[in-house]
This record gives sequence, C-alpha cells and structure tokens, in this order.
Amino acid sequence: MANRLEGQVAIITGGGTGIGRGIAEVFASEGAKVVVCGRTATTIHAVAKEIGGDAMAITCDVSQPKQVEKMVQDVVKKFGRVDILINNAGVRASILTIEDLSDAEWQRTFDVDAKGVWLCSKHAIPVMRKSGGGSIVMISSISAHIGQPKQGCYNAAKAAQEQLMKCMAIDFAKDKIRVNSICPAWVATEMNREQLKQMKAQPNKPFPPGISYNDILKLHPIGRIGTPQDIAWAAVYLASDESSWVTGSSLMVDGGYICQ
Repeated sequence: MANRLEGQVAIITGGGTGIGRGIAEVFASEGAKVVVCGRTATTIHAVAKEIGGDAMAITCDVSQPKQVEKMVQDVVKKFGRVDILINNAGVRASILTIEDLSDAEWQRTFDVDAKGVWLCSKHAIPVMRKSGGGSIVMISSISAHIGQPKQGCYNAAKAAQEQLMKCMAIDFAKDKIRVNSICPAWVATEMNREQLKQMKAQPNKPFPPGISYNDILKLHPIGRIGTPQDIAWAAVYLASDESSWVTGSSLMVDGGYICQ
C-alpha cells in the first residue's frame, strides 16, 4: 500500500512534544514532508533530526502574527506549497474556577488555543488555495463539548476553536480546503506526565479537580487513556484523500468517553 501522504507538505504546530510529535513521526512514515513548529528550538530541531529526510524545524509562537506569517513564508520558500496544516499548539489553563483565574492566564489560553489557530489558518489558506486545496485539522478536545469542573477557560477556548472550524469549513469548501477537528480525551503526554505519575502511585486518591487515576480509567470505556499515536492516525485519515468528503466534522478519539 502506497504511503497515504506521499509528497504532501504538512505544517504541525506544537510539534516538538506530545501529540504534535506523534503526528510528525507518523506523517513522516506516511511520506509527508513535515514542518515541525514550536516555541522551543531544541525540541523541534530534535524531532526534525529524528525524522530526517526533508523535515524542517521552525521556531514560532502561534500567538504572534509576524512569527506565524514568517513561518508560512519559510515553508513556501523551501517546499513551494502547503497541503496540510495541523493546528496542534495549545496550552491548558490552571485547574481553577473563573473566579480564581487571573486575567493574564485567561488571555494566554485564548491567545494560543483560539487566536493561534486563526493566525495559522489565515496565512496557510492562501497558499493552499494556490496549490488547489488542502486539509486543516484542529487538535481540539472533548472539553469543547462537555462541562468539567474548574476548566471554564480551557473548555471555552476549545469550544471557540470548534466553532471556528465549522465556519472555516463552510467559507473555504469552494477552494477545496477541508477543515475538521480531532477531539481527544485523556492522552499521556509530556504536559501531564508528572500528574499521571503521581496519580498512578496512589490510584484511588482524588487529585485536582477531585478525580483519581482509577476514576479516569472508568471514564474511558475502552479501559485506557490515549497515546499520541492514537491521535496521529486519526490525523492521517483527516489529512488524506480518504476523507475527501469530510469537512466541518469533529472526530471524537476518546476511548468512548463522550458517548456515556
């Protein structure tokens, strides 16, 4: 079977760790020319080096307009096109009620999780249009679709991302640009590694916001939390021609969490 993304140029934001790194590795294995973007130069260059071939690393804060614009320009200079944009870069606000959350943390969460998606898409879309179309995939969350204690900021930012995805799908369908999202539940990444380590050590002890590790497992009927590769293979589907009639959709990759 031929590689499903052969020759496609894919930008992956937040590509240095966690889900982004998993997507970068799987996309490369499927033949894509991978552009790994992130704020930490050492991590993104390490991933690009590991992937090898045509992989490219670009330091970029997706909340900064000039940096995003230059990032896309640099990709075009090297590859001449953009076929796939994976909007993965994100931050999670502290587990607090909105009463206790600081103005700065609220703003930072929306700057990265919502504004960053807008900026990257804004600059990638004209290039995709010239290439005859493309696929944009938001790495969102089931948190965009449910209420959770002390997560008002993060859930609201992800909900904004989901609505933007749907509107973009309508606006750019005529340009053969498809826009979809993947909504994971709990996924083991660098972001939550220490938290999960502590929880596994005392699996029945509730941790903020009042949940134990065994409780988390029960929320996922499949019986485990996710891996970056679980999300990466879903991203391959949405990025490839296999999903050519799919746009404006939220794909739940959550071990059954949200169906309960």
